[in-house]
Amino acid sequence: MLLPSDRLLTSLGAEFNRLRAHLGDGEASALQSIGAGLGLLSGREHGDITGIHLQIDRIQATLIELQRLVGSNPAIEHRLGEMLSGLKRIRDIANLRAAEAAWREALAAFESLVHQIVADANLTPPLRTRVALVVNAWEIDDLRAPMTVAGASAGDAGPSTDITAAKLRDYLRDRFSDPTIDVPMLRPLAGGFGKQTFLFDVIGREFSGSYVLRRDLAEPVIANDCHRIDVEYTLIRAVHGRGFPAPDALWVDTEHALLPGGDFLVMRRSPGVAGGSVFTAKGTVPADLVQTLVDILVRLHSLPFMAELSQLTESLNRELAGLPLQACVRRYIENFQALYDREAHLPSPSLTTLFGWLLENLPTMTGMPVLLHGDIGFHNFLFDGGRLTAVLDWEFGHLGDPAEDLAYACNTLGSALDLQGLLDEYRKAGGAEISPERIRFFRIWGHVRNACAANLCTAKLTTGRVDDLKLAYLPHVYIPQFLGAAVALIEQGA
Repeated sequence: MLLPSDRLLTSLGAEFNRLRAHLGDGEASALQSIGAGLGLLSGREHGDITGIHLQIDRIQATLIELQRLVGSNPAIEHRLGEMLSGLKRIRDIANLRAAEAAWREALAAFESLVHQIVADANLTPPLRTRVALVVNAWEIDDLRAPMTVAGASAGDAGPSTDITAAKLRDYLRDRFSDPTIDVPMLRPLAGGFGKQTFLFDVIGREFSGSYVLRRDLAEPVIANDCHRIDVEYTLIRAVHGRGFPAPDALWVDTEHALLPGGDFLVMRRSPGVAGGSVFTAKGTVPADLVQTLVDILVRLHSLPFMAELSQLTESLNRELAGLPLQACVRRYIENFQALYDREAHLPSPSLTTLFGWLLENLPTMTGMPVLLHGDIGFHNFLFDGGRLTAVLDWEFGHLGDPAEDLAYACNTLGSALDLQGLLDEYRKAGGAEISPERIRFFRIWGHVRNACAANLCTAKLTTGRVDDLKLAYLPHVYIPQFLGAAVALIEQGA
C-alpha cells in the first residue's frame, strides 16, 4: 500500500472533525456512527498486535482473580487453567487478523466458563456477587479501551485550527476594534490541494461586505514559487496595483492568534463564477473566450518588472529578470528538480527520467523572461455576464517563457482549443511568435511539474506533517494522469 494506513485513518479522523464543525444537529447520528467506526479502526491500526496483548493482560488478571474466588471446584479450576494456557498461545500469533479471530473465540469460551461458574450450586450468594463485580469491571474496561486509544489518534490532537463563523467574527472584531461585526455566512470552498479557501460575508460598522479568505495549510505543502501565502499576497498586490484583473487583496496575517493554523490573506470577493475545470472543457472553446485568454496573457506578459518583486522568491527576482530566456527556464526546471530531491517525496523513477528528458531537450528560446501566472486557464478565471472579472490563484507565479502559460492553457483545455489559432491570435495581439514545438515542450513540462507538486504534497500526508484527506487522492488518480499525458506528448514528438 503506497499510503500508510495509519496516515489515512488519522486524516479521515481530521476530516471527520472538520465536517462535525460545519454540520448541524440533523447529521449528529450519522456523524457519531462514522466517528465511532473511524475511532475503532484508528485504535486498531495504532495498537496493532500490541492492542491484543493488552486485552490479554486484562483478562488474565481477571481469570487469576476468579481462580482465587472459585478455585475449590476442580472442573472450573481446570477450565480456568486451560483458558490461561490458550491466552498464552494467542500471544504467539504474529498475524493481527488471526490473533483477533482467536481472541473472539477466547471471549466466547470465557462466556461459557462464566455460565458454569454462576451455575455452581456450591457458590454462595456473596461469592456470586463478587464474581459478577469482577467480570463486569473487566468487561467495561475492555470495551472502553479501544475507543480511548482511538480518541487520541483520530485527528483530535491539540486545539482545533478549523475556521468557524464565531472564530472569524471574534478575529475581525479584534482587528477592527468593532464589537458590532458579525459573520452571517462562512462557506468553505471545495478543491485545491495547497490552500484552504473560504467565502464569507461581514456586517459591521468598521468592516462589511463579501470577502474571500485564502489560507496555507498548517504545514505549507510546496516550498517554491509563490506557494506561501505571504509571498502570493505580495505578487497579487503588485499586479493588481498595475491595473491587472487580479483580486483586491486587503491584508495578509502571519500572527492571527485568534485564528490558529496556517497564515492567510483576505481579499474582496470578485463578482462572477469560475470558467471551467482544471483538465478539459466540453465542446470547442468559443472564439470570444479564446480572445479573452489571448488578451489577458498578452497583458500579463507585457507587464514591466516590478520593484516589489526584486527579491521575492528563487524563481521571481531581479537577477532572473536579466538572464537570457533559455538560461532562466533551465534554472527554473533545475531548481524544481532540486526541490524534489531534497524534500521528502514518494520515490518516483518516472519523475527522475522526465526531469532528465526536459533538461536534455530544451528548445531554442529567444527574448527575455516575463512574469507568468503558472496555472493559467478558465478554471482560474471568474466571469460575470461574459466579462472577465478576476484571475485567481497566483501560487505558481514565476519568471519564464511566455510559451509556458500558453502551453498550460492548452493542457487544461485539450482538444477544445485550436492551438494554431491561439498562437496566431497571441501574435496579432502583440505577443511573441512561438512555435508549436516550443508549446509541446512546455506542455510536457506542465504535466511533469504538476506530477512533481502532487508527489511532494502526498509526501506531507504520508510523513504526518499534514492531515488533509484530499491529498490521498493525488497518487492514485492525478499523478498517473499527469505522467501519462507527459509520456504521450513525448511519444508524439518521437
